[in-house]
Amino acid sequence: MRDSPAIHESDAPLWLSEDSAAEPFNSVDPWRVLIVDDDEDVHRATELALQDASIEGRPLTFLHAYSAAEALHIISADPTISTILLDVVMETPNAGLRLVQCLREELQRSELRIILRTGQPGYAPEMETVRDFEINDYCTKADMTSIRLFTSLTTAIRSYRLIVDLQRERDELKRVNASLEDLRRSEQAQAEKLLGAEKALRLANETMEQCVTQRTQELSATVGQLESFNRMVSHDLRGPLSGIAGISALIRHELQQGDMERIRKWLAMQESLVQRLVGLVEDLLNLSRVSHGELTRVRQPLDAVVNDALSMLSLFTPPEQVALIAVDPLPELSIDGGLIRQVFVNLLSNALKFTRGVQRPHIHVSAVCTDLHCVVGVSDNGTGFNGTRAAELFTPFGRLHGNQFEGSGIGLAIVRCIIERHGGRVWAENRPGGGAKFCFSVPVDP
Repeated sequence: MRDSPAIHESDAPLWLSEDSAAEPFNSVDPWRVLIVDDDEDVHRATELALQDASIEGRPLTFLHAYSAAEALHIISADPTISTILLDVVMETPNAGLRLVQCLREELQRSELRIILRTGQPGYAPEMETVRDFEINDYCTKADMTSIRLFTSLTTAIRSYRLIVDLQRERDELKRVNASLEDLRRSEQAQAEKLLGAEKALRLANETMEQCVTQRTQELSATVGQLESFNRMVSHDLRGPLSGIAGISALIRHELQQGDMERIRKWLAMQESLVQRLVGLVEDLLNLSRVSHGELTRVRQPLDAVVNDALSMLSLFTPPEQVALIAVDPLPELSIDGGLIRQVFVNLLSNALKFTRGVQRPHIHVSAVCTDLHCVVGVSDNGTGFNGTRAAELFTPFGRLHGNQFEGSGIGLAIVRCIIERHGGRVWAENRPGGGAKFCFSVPVDP
C-alpha cells in the first residue's frame, strides 16, 4: 500500500524566488536531503516544490530511495546526509518506523534529522510515534504544503548544523571545569542533620545500651553510604554542570558582542548537556520509586512476566536481536509482576548490549527451584567483567567498562533493590570461556 503525495504546486511560489536567486550556490556545498518513499510522484513533487530553495545560504541536493532497505544502504555509505523525508508504509506497513530504530540504535546516527511524512496516519498515530520513536517532525501528506515542507526542512537542517557544531566543540567543552564542592558540602550537611535528628529520636525512645550501640553502628554505616553516594552523584553531575557553567560564561560574552548566531550555537550545546542531566535524574527517580513504592505480590507464571519483558524490548530492539534470547520453562512465583518485569528488562537489555559485538551471540534465561528458593539466571556470551569487582556492578553508577558502553550505571542497582524488596538477593558470575551470568533468588512462598 502506498501513500499518496500531498505537495501541491500551487503552494510553492510563496517561499521561492527572491532569496533563492541571489545565493551563490556554486561557492558552497549543498545540504544533502534523502527522500524515502515508494511513490515516484512524491519524489517528483518534493523536488519541484523545493527546486529553487536555499537554507542558510546553501542549496539543496536530493537523493532518492524507494524502500527502507535502499535508504539504509544509502545512509550507511553517506555520512553527509543531513535530513531524510521518510514515508511509513513502504515494503511493509511499518518499514519507515523500523528504519528509524535502525538508524538511531544500530548506526548511531543521532545527528541525522528525520521528518516523518505519512499518508496513512492510522499506521503511525502522531502521539504514539513521537513518544516511542526518535523522530524530529511528524506530518501527514494531506497537510504537507510547500510552505510547511520548507519550514520543517529548515528547522531540521538548522538543528542538524547545531548538533554537528556541538560534536566539533566537545573537546573544548572537556576543558571547561567548575567546582561542585559547595554542593557536596551542602548535601553532606543536610544528610548529617537528618541523621542527627533520627539518632536523637531513637535515643529518646530506647533505654537499653545494646539498642543504642546497635543503632549508632547502623547510622554510621548509613552516613558512609550517603557520603559514597554523594561522591558518585557529584562525579556524574560535575561534567555536565561544568559544561553548562562554561557555556553560560560564553553566552554572556556573546551577548555583549551581539553575535546571535554564536549564542544560538552555545544554547544548543547547553540544551544537550541539560538533557544529559535530565536522563540521569530520571534514572535516580526510578531508583527511588522502586525503593519506596508499594509491593503487590500475586502468584503468577514467571514465563508470562518474561514474555512481557520481551515485548517491551521489541519496541526498541530489532527482532533479530530479541530472537537471540532463549527461555527455559519457568515456575510460578508469588511476586510483584510489574517490578520483576523491570528486572528482566534491565538484565536482558544488558545482555543484548554486551553481546552486540559478538559474532554468534547467545542469551539464555533459566531457573532452578528448591522447596525454599527459586534461582533465576540470565546468561550471555558477551564481554563479561572483572570477577574481582562483581559487587560494584549493583551499586549506583557502577560501570566497570567506563564509557565503552552506554548507560548511567543505575539499571543493576534498580535490579538489586527490587529483588531485595522481594526478600531475595542478586549476584553476578563470570562464565567460563567468556560472558556473564546474572542471577537472583526469591522465596518460593514468602
